[in-house]
Order: sequence, then C-alpha cells, then structure tokens
Amino acid sequence: MCGIVGFCSYRSDKLISKDMLYTMTNSMSHRGPDDSGCVLLEKENNIFYPFKNMADATKIDSGIVGLGHRRLSIIDLSNRGHQPMSDELNLVWLIYNGEVYNYIELREELKDKGYKFNSTTDSEVVLKSYLEWGADCFRRFNGMWAIGIYDMRTGNIILSRDRFGKKPLYYFKNSDFLLFASEIKAILMHPAVSKAMNMKKVADYAGRHYRYVDCDNESFFKDIFQVPKSTYMIFQKTGDISVHKYWDLKEVLLLRVAMSEGETVEQFRWLLKDAVKIRLRSDVPVGCMLSGGLDSGSITCVAASQNNDFITFSGITGEGYYDESEYIKEVIKHTGVKSRFIYPDASALFPTLKEMLNFHDEPVCTVTWYLNYIITRQISQYHVPVVLTGHGGDELLAGYWDHYHYNFSDMRMNGEDDSGEFNLWLHNHNRPVNEYDREREYIEKLRNNSNMEVDKYSQYLSALSPGMLQYPISSIFYSPFKGDLVRRLYLELFYETVPPSLRAEDRNMMAFSIENRLPFLDYRLAEFSFKLDNKYKIRDGLGKWLLREAMKGIMPDKVRLRKDKTGFNAPFDEWIRNENKKQLEDVISSKSFMNTEVYSINRVKDLFDEHMNGRNHYMFFWQYINLNLWYEQYFK
Repeated sequence: MCGIVGFCSYRSDKLISKDMLYTMTNSMSHRGPDDSGCVLLEKENNIFYPFKNMADATKIDSGIVGLGHRRLSIIDLSNRGHQPMSDELNLVWLIYNGEVYNYIELREELKDKGYKFNSTTDSEVVLKSYLEWGADCFRRFNGMWAIGIYDMRTGNIILSRDRFGKKPLYYFKNSDFLLFASEIKAILMHPAVSKAMNMKKVADYAGRHYRYVDCDNESFFKDIFQVPKSTYMIFQKTGDISVHKYWDLKEVLLLRVAMSEGETVEQFRWLLKDAVKIRLRSDVPVGCMLSGGLDSGSITCVAASQNNDFITFSGITGEGYYDESEYIKEVIKHTGVKSRFIYPDASALFPTLKEMLNFHDEPVCTVTWYLNYIITRQISQYHVPVVLTGHGGDELLAGYWDHYHYNFSDMRMNGEDDSGEFNLWLHNHNRPVNEYDREREYIEKLRNNSNMEVDKYSQYLSALSPGMLQYPISSIFYSPFKGDLVRRLYLELFYETVPPSLRAEDRNMMAFSIENRLPFLDYRLAEFSFKLDNKYKIRDGLGKWLLREAMKGIMPDKVRLRKDKTGFNAPFDEWIRNENKKQLEDVISSKSFMNTEVYSINRVKDLFDEHMNGRNHYMFFWQYINLNLWYEQYFK
C-alpha cells in the first residue's frame, strides 16, 4: 500500500517545481513510511531525473511531467520495489498503490512470453503487464489498486482504479495541467488549486444520509474528482480525456451456468477459500479484524485453516447490546489464533474526530469508523502491517434487515407463497405475530414506491437553510438488475454502503500505515453471488444462507447459525447525551459557517432538545459535528 502523486502539463510554461512535487508526495508519508521517490521529465531533452530527497535533485529544478511515490513495503521488502518504476528504456513509468494478489500467476505467464524480472514485487508485474497487454491488463488483475502510468511513447497519462474502488485516486484538471493523487490534501497543496467547497455534496451529507455521498465521482471539494471504479482514464497530451470501463457486473447475467445446490455451495466455498488464500500473500505479518458477526468470523476461520500464525483484533464497547465478545471468543477458541481485545470509549470524541479529519480530508460517514480508527491506532502498536476485514459480505449475500423485505417483495411479485418463509423470519428474529400485518403493509408500500429508500433517508432536509435547498439532491441510482433484492444489493455494493466504507477504512488504515484486504470483495465472489437466485441468499428466515452452508465444519455453529445481527457500532446517541453534551452545545451555539449558511439553526436546536428527551437523532448529529469540524479545519 502506498501514496501516489502525478502532474502533467499541457503548456510548456506551466511546469511543476521539484519542491512542489516533493512536498505533495511527502504530505502522504503515512501511506508509505518505508521509501519515497520522485521523478521529473525535463521538457527540452525528454530526460527523466529521479530523486529521493531534495539533496539528490541537483540536475533539475522543474519538469513538464512529475511523478511521486511513498512506499509501504509488503511484498519484496528490498529496494528493488522502489517507485516510480520504469521499463528498461525509461519510456513507461509506473506509480502504483495497492496489491494485485494474482501477481504470482501473472508473472509466470509473462515469463513464458520472455519477460525478465528484477524483483518479486507485484509492482513490476503490473508494469510488465502494461507493456505486454496495454490497458487490457487491468481486467486481468485480481486485487485493489490506484495506478498512474506515464507512457512517453504516446505522451499519455493512464489512471486506473480497481473494480470496487477500494483504493482512492483523485484528480484535478484545467486547461493548463493535470494533477492526481491518492489523497485530496496533496492536490490542495498546489497553488493553482483553489480550496472551495462542493456545496451539492455538503447538502447531500447534511440533509440526507451518508449513503448519498459516495454515489458519484465528485468530492467535497469543488473541481476535485475521483477516477471512477472499474475504469481507466486516458489523459492525452492534447488535454483530451477518454474514459473506459473494463469491468461491468451486469455482464455476468449472460454467463449463468446451471449448478445443483450442492455444487453451488462447494463452488462458493472454494472461491472464498481462494480469495482468502491469495490475500494472505505477504512478506510481513498478517492479522484480521474480528467482530462477532458471520463475515469477519468466516474470514478468520478460513484464514486460520490455511495459516494459523496470525493475530485477530476485536473492538469491544462493553455496553450491552453492542458487546459481541461472547461470539468473538467462540471463534478464537475454535481457531486457536492469537487475539487482542481493544476497548474504545467516548472520552476523546471531539479531539479524535479532528485528528481523523487530518487523514480523511472529507467528513467521516458514520460513527463505526470512529471506533475503527481507535482500534486501528492500537493495532499499529503490534506491528502488523496487513489486516483482513469482512466488508462486502452483507452486500453480496443479503445481510441487512431490509433485505428480507425485498426478498418478500420478489416472492409476491413472482406469485410464490411466502407465508412459511415470512413466519420463520418473524420467529427467528423474535418478532411478535401481531407485527405480521404491519410488515406486510410495509412490503406493499415498498413494491409500489420506488422512491421509498430515498424518502427514508431524507428526513433531515428540514434542518437545512433555505439557501441549501437550491442544490440538486441525489435521487435513485441506476441498477441493471431486475428483482427488488438483487437491485438493492447492487445499489449498496456500488453506490450506497460499500463505497463510503471503503473510503473510510482506507483512510483509517493508512493513517497508521496498515494495508487492509477484503476477501469478500474478490470480483469472482461478486460475479458468482450475483448469478444466484434469492434462495441462496435468504432461506428459512435467515440471510446469508449460502455463506452459512459453506462454513459448515469450518466455523463454530454458535456463530454460523446466529440469528441476530448487531453490526459494528457504538452508543453514539448516549455519548452526546452525556459526556459529549457540553461540546455539542458549544458547536450549536457558535456562529460557524455551518450554523449560519448550511443549517437552519432553530431546527437544529429542536432536534437537539428532542434527542436529549429520548428521540434518537444520532445520525444527524454525527454528520452535523463532522461538517462543523471539517469546515474549521479546512476553510476557517
């Protein structure tokens, strides 16, 4: 895992200085503490001059192209993995953040084609894959990446992100030059980039829900955009741009293969095991985030069956409903792995959020990532640079509460008798029988109102100032799938829940120079899961049926057959009623930009009073606090 920076000028008089390139690169030293490198292209002679520090940069002062890299060494820890990396003729230059897990197989394929390798890094495999296949190489990669390539043969810059956008890559472009980087802070350092808020994004976050913040390629900063996921972009030396999508999940619908139920379970089990196996490839210690849920428990159990020499990390809030230590201990006992329990609290909520914003550059989506940040900070003390997590399982296999409603809607739409499944669902989740009619009524509304999800997350628009309501609010996103459940899973995977989680987890982990790996977001698992009927996701009143079946004999039944779902969360609603109440009151009473221009402060005060009297507006106040602290940090 690393941090990358790039600059390309479209005018001979608009160069980047070595000081600016070096400063931008090292603003992300947390992403790569093990090595750094820069290279500048001299405009007159078309010669690249590499340097590691300013003392080395004696032969050139500025360049028409500049590339910078900070390295976190994971595979081949030698200096042979130094970047920027070039081919033997110095015609193609690579800067790369991420891991391509199938690099061993690709390297063998390239060796058969006559390529020689100077290292065992996946970076060199990425470079030589591009030399062999051009931009078609991206569809061959299984992993996570943000890649910048300067190809002197064409004068083009090529930028690419992985299929799900696990690794960040931002860019700014005007008529004079292109800037790109792993983090926004690096781009903001350039004097030609104005620091201005994207008010549409602020309106979405303030009045709606975090689900609507990462649904497009805009950032919270005006004119700074993300390279789209599953895409590579070609920035030509003329200033023209072309965008190419190299992977599209909807194409798997054309590739359905008839399989028996037993074959389906076996194939899913093999795919999950292989996804974990290739993500254990590392020359440094590997650990795993472990909650009491099915996803992280599955990853831990599969990883332990392949390599018992790793450590798990678990956050324990110690507060009733949120305490999952009972199930965590069951997995630890079953696998025999080493474990560490971490106990986050609310004592430093505001200072910690300010610290987080230094790394996130944008408001944080949910309180989950506050807990994750504290846990990650403590993980860093154990010198485990790679950590596996369970994110993505809910979106592939229907793990959220409302997924049941969408499944029932599909059953009714298809003319199926859902009464048995419905009663099992009520029973498994301890829902009283008298809720039957109410749930039925909700499902009918869901079927007849495609805007229902959007409406559900729009309750706080009334807290915005009249001026903020002028900005267009994000609406329903496009899904190519038919069927309510698969449509919902697709929207969550590509727009609503996975993208903000990936953004937050990347920033948290990289703040402490830790690489996160996500086996459930192996594209092969996604393709396989989206080919399957609903019955493989929800059956007998429980979600994730396929994962539960695949984990038979691998995972303890107490966790595998667990009926409730807590989610990794914290009692933030109580935190702001108690130990953080005074600090929240101070924010509300301030004359901040957010209070005067973004929010209707009288409505904010009403919501505060309601919350103190027992209503739960914790999500609103999480976003309200984040926006205020973000504005103070970046604009005041």
